[in-house]
Amino acid sequence: MASTTPGKDTTLDKAEEYHTDIAVLMSPVIIMMGMMILVGLFGNILVIYIYAVRMKRSTTHLFIIALAVADTVVCTVCIPVEIVVIRYLYSFDVPWLCRAFRTIVLTCEMSSISVLVCIAVDRYKRVCTPFKSQISLKTAKIAVGIGCVIALILASPSMVILGTKTVNRTVVGYACATDDSMVTAPFPGLFNGMQLLIVVLYISTVTSLYALILKRIRAQKRYREGMSPKHFDVKVCPTHSNDAPNVTDTPMTSTQDNTMTSPQGNLTTSGDIVTSSREITVTLSQSGVTSGVDTITSNEKTTSLINTNPKQEAKVNSALKKGAHKTTFMMFIITAMFIVSFVPHLALMATRAVQKHTYDHLEGAPLALYSLFLRTFYINSVSNPIIYGFMSDTFRSQAKIVFKRMCFKK
Repeated sequence: MASTTPGKDTTLDKAEEYHTDIAVLMSPVIIMMGMMILVGLFGNILVIYIYAVRMKRSTTHLFIIALAVADTVVCTVCIPVEIVVIRYLYSFDVPWLCRAFRTIVLTCEMSSISVLVCIAVDRYKRVCTPFKSQISLKTAKIAVGIGCVIALILASPSMVILGTKTVNRTVVGYACATDDSMVTAPFPGLFNGMQLLIVVLYISTVTSLYALILKRIRAQKRYREGMSPKHFDVKVCPTHSNDAPNVTDTPMTSTQDNTMTSPQGNLTTSGDIVTSSREITVTLSQSGVTSGVDTITSNEKTTSLINTNPKQEAKVNSALKKGAHKTTFMMFIITAMFIVSFVPHLALMATRAVQKHTYDHLEGAPLALYSLFLRTFYINSVSNPIIYGFMSDTFRSQAKIVFKRMCFKK
């Protein structure tokens, strides 16, 4: 890929042989990342199609689409270039490509983190303050846009800091890392520290929000098991008493962005509840509620006229809350997978920040493992469609319809 300058006692043939050995050593890592491209690209395109085309957009669906778009860019642009970087690990001498693709990687990852924070805030508001104003679709779009702009600004210093770094190993080579001109400057250390701080702050924020959500859900579960429906308001999250009227005093309930209808008119789902309308009907029927709910649908909201029978109201609300909690749990799993996939990368980066030359002389299997764990965050871009497939009945059913249509066309 690039010319290599042999050492004083190293011939050009030996240098080429060394780089070939490195390529063979890295072949398992390259194969794994190639599989990530196949799974991630297909899965994320399917997610975008189902949530953007076959369902009317809600705030939850918009956030899912934003994550899928970022993951698609990663699988289309970033991972293929990363494979090239791994293949020519110590003979990569294309500084502009290194700067460009690393900036894109950072922008996509930072955008994903900001979207996950928005999701956590949205779930918190829906579960902990359901009677207060919720995040609208317009607000969600603005939040995603601002998050992307901030992510690009935070990632832009890499266009100056990164480039070609000369490495002295068995041969003298070049790697995609901090540019030689910036090695002695304080900016790379400050930039890496800033990234680490931002990720820690984001992780702390979403962890705190989901901890409050979990506390609320547990309190609601205890309430359903041992309390009367008249005492619905459980003071766990910070709310005011006048924000949560009793269910029995509210015969009409309204939920924003809850009716999802495909352009073909063959699908009706809830934007906040990841179950189809048929499944909700089955749930209510099993609970003994078959005729107490009439639904009036408008462009902006779905209004349910619920029978004033307290027992039926309790069963209806229980079914709806179960669906909302299922959505929340799915979003929590997505966030947890993001954090877990970043842990090895952050651990290696933190170690390298303290001891700069800790990994400079790795060879053999340790070098391959180091290269793999340094890139574990790419797992996040592949895992989301798999999580939707396992946890979302609506996504799974729509995916089956898409596959059947593809096979039918063939």
